[in-house]
Amino acid sequence: MINYLNEADIAITVCDREGRIIEMNEQSRTVNLKPGHELIGSNVLDCHPEPTRSMLRDMMEHQTKNVYTIEKNGRKKLIYQVPWYEKGEYMGFVELSMVIPFDMPHKVRMPKKG
Repeated sequence: MINYLNEADIAITVCDREGRIIEMNEQSRTVNLKPGHELIGSNVLDCHPEPTRSMLRDMMEHQTKNVYTIEKNGRKKLIYQVPWYEKGEYMGFVELSMVIPFDMPHKVRMPKKG
């Protein structure tokens, strides 16, 4: 993981095309690891029950993204799961998970007229 992302206030988990977890930043480790366990090298499909497992399998097979919010332990989070590529070749997917405010402003930016 690039050093500046390691301590970022966002959980970043990177999987290969088979779903093996290949990178996690510190926030991802804090959120996802149980004491005494390691997830690097394990398959993300084994970490999730149905129907999430089937959804992730479908995302990997069809290289689609998935974006949603959740509420857990009194916190709202944005989950952004997106395929990643290297020189145009599908390599797996990345999950970004970040805490967001319950009441978050939405701004519309209009293009400059020129």
